[in-house]
Amino acid sequence: MSDPYRIDTYERPARSPRTRPRRPASRPLLWIMAVGGASVNVAANIVTGGDLNPVGLASGVVGVVGIAGLLILRFAGGRS
Repeated sequence: MSDPYRIDTYERPARSPRTRPRRPASRPLLWIMAVGGASVNVAANIVTGGDLNPVGLASGVVGVVGIAGLLILRFAGGRS
């Protein structure tokens, strides 16, 4: 007589090892862009006394692109 409440072990699927979720390789690059762009921008503004210069402008754009990329990865990709 079979027991309807018994859980048979032979019907269970085999355990598979957990794999680590893949992280995008672009995340460290975006952090470097954001922090590097901000630091170069601050240094360029200190050296030139706050005047508009191409180095500060370019590094500011690089920093903003890095921050925007990080935000896109965070909100579009979930908790990656």
